[in-house]
Amino acid sequence: MRTEDLIADLAASPAATASPSRGFAVALAAGWIIALLGLVLFLGSPLSAVPNTGMLPFAVKTGFAVAFAAAAISASLAAGRPGQKLALRATLIAIPFAVLLALAILELTSTPRSDWPQLFFGTTYATCITAIALASLPVLAAALWAYREMAPTRPALAGLLVGLSAGAAAAVAYALYCPETTAAFLLAAYTPAALVPALAGWLVGPKLLRW
Repeated sequence: MRTEDLIADLAASPAATASPSRGFAVALAAGWIIALLGLVLFLGSPLSAVPNTGMLPFAVKTGFAVAFAAAAISASLAAGRPGQKLALRATLIAIPFAVLLALAILELTSTPRSDWPQLFFGTTYATCITAIALASLPVLAAALWAYREMAPTRPALAGLLVGLSAGAAAAVAYALYCPETTAAFLLAAYTPAALVPALAGWLVGPKLLRW
């Protein structure tokens, strides 16, 4: 085969034009839609809690979850590309948590110690963790399936970041329902809930993402 023919064949190949990053983004979006539909099925219409909580707590919850998801997804993409600088993107994940921590400290300093458990656990703590963990499953499954087209050099770490992305995406969906109003609750509930799929991704990453 002549060189120019080989180049033409490669240019015409789907593999040459396919973007693993785009496929990963599409898979995350598809999984998120399935997760949201599941929440609608079990929890009803989204945004129903906003009239009771007000717009500011809703904005804090969704803003935190979206920033968390964006940082985790960015780190996941970097982990799937050999030679990418992962440390900075991974560090960015801490920023929304740092903002929450500052808000939580303000809440604690202005609240009697006897009321601190209410700040951290509210009335829907178990529901929140369960809903986010379960909603993350379709996102995680779709994301891992698409991520196999990437080229991670550290599959366990990549799996953890993909799982964290799935947990953060599920948190975005659940934030549309969450009736709690404190930053302390977000730290105490959303964090462990997002770590459930992260742990799952870390465990299965070496098997599913090896290349």
